[in-house]
Amino acid sequence: MYFLGDTICAIATPMGRGGVGIVRVSGPQAFALASLISRKNHLIPTFAPQVLVSKFYHPQTQELLDEGLLLIMTAPKSYTTEDVVEFQIHGSPFILSNFIKILTQQGCRLAEPGEFTYRAYRHGRIDLTQAEAVETLVSAAGEVTAQQALRQLSGGLSNFLEPLEELLKSLYLDIESRLEFSEDGIPPLDETTFQQTLHQTQTTIQTLIASYAQGKILKQGLTVTLAGPPNVGKSSILNHLLGNQRSIVTPLPGTTRDLIEGELFIHGIKIRFWDTAGLRKTRHLIEQEGIARSYQMIKEADMIWWVADASRSLSRTSLKVIQTLPADRTWFLLNKQDLVVHPSSLTFPFPENRCWNLSCKTQQGFDSLLNFLHQWVSGTVEGDQLMLLSIRHCLELETALSHLKNINQLIQTHQPRELWAEELKEAVLAIGKIRGKNLQEEAFEAIFKNFCVGK
Repeated sequence: MYFLGDTICAIATPMGRGGVGIVRVSGPQAFALASLISRKNHLIPTFAPQVLVSKFYHPQTQELLDEGLLLIMTAPKSYTTEDVVEFQIHGSPFILSNFIKILTQQGCRLAEPGEFTYRAYRHGRIDLTQAEAVETLVSAAGEVTAQQALRQLSGGLSNFLEPLEELLKSLYLDIESRLEFSEDGIPPLDETTFQQTLHQTQTTIQTLIASYAQGKILKQGLTVTLAGPPNVGKSSILNHLLGNQRSIVTPLPGTTRDLIEGELFIHGIKIRFWDTAGLRKTRHLIEQEGIARSYQMIKEADMIWWVADASRSLSRTSLKVIQTLPADRTWFLLNKQDLVVHPSSLTFPFPENRCWNLSCKTQQGFDSLLNFLHQWVSGTVEGDQLMLLSIRHCLELETALSHLKNINQLIQTHQPRELWAEELKEAVLAIGKIRGKNLQEEAFEAIFKNFCVGK
């Protein structure tokens, strides 16, 4: 639970040594605390932010703590819209922690994760989508992710959702007014226009929902699972892609019995590779658990790379598993091409445009595979259209869309218009929740707990 009204403080820069560290303070006692520590007893709040060069002292012992810059921002012209001061001092972990200790001894409270941004939201400077964009921007690993976060922080998503919400409200009022004042000469509802508007709105929401597939990859990265039977070279492929010996490689089948993770960054997008246990029947309990985890990673992956030994026919187990793989998420790597003696003697039921011939020994095919990965990621990050970056936003829009689709069914079955109005009302509420309307306090805590403390 976040409390407004008291004064909070936090280190606003990453932990560790650095040239500069920032301690941020927000609340009614911010200026008093700054005066106490800087010995500047006549800080005069001004409309414009002030930057002062200052030395800082312990309030009781008068010991010199550090020297640096003191930033003074008067409400409402600050990040939180409260009185805010920032101590820009040397980035020593000891000095920064000592400032926090002294501030809390003087009645300041250590801020909760995201509490500065929460106050900015509660005081109306930003809405909830903009607040969430702050966390996305801070954690952005690439240019496109940062651009999308900045777009949302600047109100891009809010500006898209607000007219959509107002449109649905107008449809609701069109129905309600005719139900409440049916005898007051209001013209009948134009059902053709109503259904056209409803259909266009559904299409708009569906397009935005579909953008989350890209937005998720921008924010969370791409997950690639290397799957297949034992001893086909999954670990060797992972090691080659990463350029180091991440996985243990031996001639013995079943060497990998747990999930092995490795990461690459392409165009600022994190690619997480998972080397998995070989899929086969086994009585070994540890290997069985590893195989269960392999199936789970196949289920969760954005991209599945099925690895096969090009010098051997597929086993029955492999054929059964391949038939269950989602075609749109699966590609095939025919490894060990250096062992193939008669290429025409073996055939594999893999689509040619989703198959690569590889050899970890001769490096065959790896340039082509990496080029494909670069092109795939480039296609994901291209374009400047608005994207959803949050699963919360996506789920609320799916809820709104579900209610709008219910109206289609109500119209087709000639149900009372009171029911249409109820579905529209629920759709409006769902879209409003994206911007923070009608949310329970627990929902805010779930959102802001992912922020860093100083933001």
